[in-house]
Amino acid sequence: MTTYRYRLLNVFAEQPFGGNPLAVFPDARGLDDATMQLIARQFNLSETVFVFPSESADAALRIFTPSHELPFAGHPTLGSAAVLHAERGLADTFALETRAGVIPLEHADGVYTLSANAAARRSADLSRAAAAEMLGLDAADIAHEPEWVNAGSEQLLIRLSNRAAVLAARPDPVLFKQRATLRPGRSVAYLWYVEDNVATVRLFFEQLGAVIEDPGTGSACANLGGWCALNGLAPLAWRVEQGEAIDRPNVLYLSVDAAGQTRVGGRVVDVADGQFQLPG
Repeated sequence: MTTYRYRLLNVFAEQPFGGNPLAVFPDARGLDDATMQLIARQFNLSETVFVFPSESADAALRIFTPSHELPFAGHPTLGSAAVLHAERGLADTFALETRAGVIPLEHADGVYTLSANAAARRSADLSRAAAAEMLGLDAADIAHEPEWVNAGSEQLLIRLSNRAAVLAARPDPVLFKQRATLRPGRSVAYLWYVEDNVATVRLFFEQLGAVIEDPGTGSACANLGGWCALNGLAPLAWRVEQGEAIDRPNVLYLSVDAAGQTRVGGRVVDVADGQFQLPG
């Protein structure tokens, strides 16, 4: 029997049982791709992270959902940062390697913050009316033409015209798969509205024919910062609130400086640790 130690965390948590759950394997040497995918399916969390040595950063991350690997995701990167910062005694400024590149990180006053890659965007070829129909909203609730944005993990960003519309959205699974699909097996949309430097956001993704809501999404927050930089809204500093509609509050801290550099941060709560047993 071979065992691998793991940690369970809540990322973007500002209160007990808030945040987005995450499993981190601090030393995954010896695990192959197929086994990592099976372990992620066993945990059935939005993501599970496996840590390996890196030649270009303090460690390398492999990030898996229950169905596939991601090149980058924010809450796994920040959760892993918290684990490695504590266990390895890293300085308050360090870096982690992802499949989307090396991500600079910093720690201050209990908040872990990543510096995101510069974002690219492209048209979604989706009208406001079509987006509204997909989300169960009125066309007037859509404030901007939807766009695909990529700062490491490409997602469909849809700016809404009021906070109530964000919370009222109820995606139609059939239309969602038709209109929010990046590629087969990857359908995802991020809804957002900001007022007085507080953004209300929700992220939906399709999984096995159902539309699932993610409680806290760092990669989408990075895409939001990139979208703002590309649209001349920087500099900014926002509190980003996610998870309200599913009673799982998450708080993210988004900043974009005048040069367009996007930073996403949050607090991490350690929940549990254990041993994962593999035959052999």
